[in-house]
Amino acid sequence: MDLLINLATKAVIYIIFLIALNSLMLGKMNLWAIGNIVYFSVGCFITGFFSNNLATDNSLYLLFLIVPVAVSVVALVFFYASRKFKQDFFLFFSLFLIELNFVANKIVAGSSGYSNIIRPLGIQSDISLLIVSLILLVICVFWMNNFNKSRVDKLHTTIRNSEILAFSWGINTSKSQIPVFISSAIISGLMGVIFAFCTYGADPKLFTTNNIIILFTLIILGGIDSIKGAIVAGLIFVFFTFSLERALSSTFQIHAPKITQIIFGILLIITPFIMPKGLFGKRNFQ
Repeated sequence: MDLLINLATKAVIYIIFLIALNSLMLGKMNLWAIGNIVYFSVGCFITGFFSNNLATDNSLYLLFLIVPVAVSVVALVFFYASRKFKQDFFLFFSLFLIELNFVANKIVAGSSGYSNIIRPLGIQSDISLLIVSLILLVICVFWMNNFNKSRVDKLHTTIRNSEILAFSWGINTSKSQIPVFISSAIISGLMGVIFAFCTYGADPKLFTTNNIIILFTLIILGGIDSIKGAIVAGLIFVFFTFSLERALSSTFQIHAPKITQIIFGILLIITPFIMPKGLFGKRNFQ
């Protein structure tokens, strides 16, 4: 039962993270923002640092103020890079920051990262952490649904389709897009905090390009700019990968995670041909 609760909590965390990635960065700005894993990592490792060095049970709630500020600064770096480096060059820049983040985490926390992270008073049990995660999911879905129905969403659709046209209409594209970047970063960073509480640790190996590629594979399966797609992707990422690795480990042992990645890679290749919009996507991958 404890294992099921832990897996359910992880699934909710990844669903919220994928909503921020899929519905905001990819859906509104058409950016394959692989760098979002950095925000998640920053939230996780700041939590580990505070838990191991500075914090008490009560002061850990300050993380919900500290992390949004920290990831907002990182998000501004990504934002101005996205304005300077277009398309492939932005991906290369994101890859560089992911690797830089990986090295920084190893320097600060060691190759094994942080362990024995404590939880704040009130969410020390697994079930209470799951309830908090579900409440955050409901808030996130409610906010995204309202965002999708607002005039701001139509503004971002115009910018996404043609920045030149939007500029000719007097739309300040940078000013309009910064809130999306910051919102996505804050949501991702806060999920990093909850993830650290859930796993009692922060492992540098979890925040690499391999993991974010798997997540993007699942976004393609679920569909671009789809909340339903993000939910399906999060559930598959946690429960399917856990079940698959467990089934493969009995035969292939240490190679099971790599085989799982190969399976997701094959899924990434064939999905656009079979389902151009994924399961619930609003537009084709082109």
